[in-house]
Amino acid sequence: MRMINRLPISIVRGLLLGWLAAVPAVLAAQEENLAEPRTRHFSIGITAGIDRNYHSVDMVYMSDMKFDKFRTGSVYGFRIGYAPLKWLSINTGAVLIQKNYHMDHVFEYYNLRYSLNTTMTNDYVNVPLELKLSVGRVVQIHAFGGVFGGYWLRGHRKGNTYSFSNERYFDVDEDWEFNDKRDNRIEKGFTWGAGLSGKIIDRIEVGAEIRWYYSITDIQKPYMQNLNPRYNTAFAIQGGLSYWL
Repeated sequence: MRMINRLPISIVRGLLLGWLAAVPAVLAAQEENLAEPRTRHFSIGITAGIDRNYHSVDMVYMSDMKFDKFRTGSVYGFRIGYAPLKWLSINTGAVLIQKNYHMDHVFEYYNLRYSLNTTMTNDYVNVPLELKLSVGRVVQIHAFGGVFGGYWLRGHRKGNTYSFSNERYFDVDEDWEFNDKRDNRIEKGFTWGAGLSGKIIDRIEVGAEIRWYYSITDIQKPYMQNLNPRYNTAFAIQGGLSYWL
């Protein structure tokens, strides 16, 4: 697969699998108490934060367009975890995350120069399934990785466009009208990151983390020839609370 201003999928998959294989061996060499089972196995929690989305585009056929690729959005979600051991847990949940981008389109037509711009605000639901490994006593350090599936819930377009029939510019501020033949609303990818956490009272734990959501699915379907693949990679900083049942 061609590299499109981002790591190839094969490298991301290899890094993730290598991490999953190596870290348990390192943790197994730690103190014996790491292997002790938890007295409470299940946790539920909430999380919130901000993200910066990187909109990767193969620009071979779009030399007249410029993408301001990094755009800020919000992240909200809930989590469910199962921890059979103090150092090992399996987590899932659902995250509402924005994956936004901005595009400038400058082109010439009959020796006249036109300048258009569009800001897209996109709401996704991501459902991760990940393995989390932890070390520490009072404050724990975590590393985690896994996969996620997602769905493009909503899009909103704001900017301007040009009507050649009326020969004038129009402002646009509207919800994105999805087209089943054009828009790929199903998303798949990898997620990984690291964080810190500590208990503030017996059953409540507070934490913070950084993570990546690396999509491997084009946001467009192959509805025409010579399409430019477009992917989202979101870097998020999140904080949250967990309650151990």
